[in-house]
Amino acid sequence: MPMYKANSPEAKAALEALEARRGESLEKALRVADEMIAGVRKGGDGFVAEQIARFDKVSIAPGAIRIAPRDVTIDGDLAEAIDTAIARVESFHREQLPQPYVWNNGTSSVVHRVRPLQRVGIYAPGGRAVYISTLIMCAVPARIAGVTDLVVATTPAAADRDELHYVCRKLGIREIYRAGGAVGIAALALGTESLARVDKIVGPGNQYVTAAKMRLIGQIGIDMTAGPTELIVIADDDADASLVAADLVAQAEHGPDSAVICLTTSAAIGRQMPERVITMLVESIDEAVAIADRLAPEHLSIHAKYPEAIAQRVENCAAIYCGPSSPGAAGDYIIGPNHVLPTAGSARFFSPLGVYDFVKRSNVVSLSAEDLAEIGPKAELLAVFEGLPNHARSIAARREQAPGAEPEKELSPKGEQS
Repeated sequence: MPMYKANSPEAKAALEALEARRGESLEKALRVADEMIAGVRKGGDGFVAEQIARFDKVSIAPGAIRIAPRDVTIDGDLAEAIDTAIARVESFHREQLPQPYVWNNGTSSVVHRVRPLQRVGIYAPGGRAVYISTLIMCAVPARIAGVTDLVVATTPAAADRDELHYVCRKLGIREIYRAGGAVGIAALALGTESLARVDKIVGPGNQYVTAAKMRLIGQIGIDMTAGPTELIVIADDDADASLVAADLVAQAEHGPDSAVICLTTSAAIGRQMPERVITMLVESIDEAVAIADRLAPEHLSIHAKYPEAIAQRVENCAAIYCGPSSPGAAGDYIIGPNHVLPTAGSARFFSPLGVYDFVKRSNVVSLSAEDLAEIGPKAELLAVFEGLPNHARSIAARREQAPGAEPEKELSPKGEQS
């Protein structure tokens, strides 16, 4: 691709085209998702087996789709790498565990309670590869949160790999459901004869996986609606062009729909970028930061002087890698932070997957009669103002039952006693 000046009409058109691609219709994917959801709802494991034969060209008996991880031996060096990744991801995420607290006010108290989800489904993509890194990124924070039941859904090919079984056994995962795509998501959400439904589904996938998760929101929880991967690099005159290109080419490796953009103050750097990269010549780092904030990318890599200071100025990004020794590719595997990240500009309001995604919070209220006598009339007044007189009566009835309490006169919508 040519190098654009960031303030040129061509650059503006390129950015608008990128943003438009993010919002392209999911109509086909949603139709497939609807078909899979309806089929699982009606046919259970039998329908899932039919779809496995249709898409994966594998014949699996309905009762054999769900399996338990087997005890395996894998390459020693790979096992050590997996163990190191698990340990680092666990160490980073342990600090995220939300804490309950008690709020005391007067003679009353409210307990803010934090409890783990009971059963979570992890979608581990298994198209061109076996993404054991995604399994680690999803399962480790779930375990820290205290989730007891984890089930992995993935393609039959991925589910046959010893490496996936090794990770499952390391992380205490007892179920593997050998069904990928939208039908696997539907099975997790709705349950089948062999598979108990989950409370939440986490993990990225293709457009059909995303469409199915979107359709099932409300019946189950989801982490986010992930789209194609994205990387923006900010580079100044001091950047090593070969390292900038390496980061961008690595991210493009995820697929042809990956968005890879170089924002550079150096024309010399820009001329060395691969053809696949959208390269824009910016007048300053400030302009680069503004563009990055506008696009709110999944990943941002900063190859410039004082990268940490630049990172502080960026508001909208899911993961930021500072300096030549912080390759984003390493973040996909072993640095520690999570690689399940918001895409398509949703870093403006979504966050990386974390322990907080695997807990639910509730409040346990113990209000004393003395406090109710003090604040109850104000609550009644607000209820009447909002046109909910039975709310007001419910509060008043509690107050009137207190020893020595005198019945209150009913309030009119204007707050006057009648």
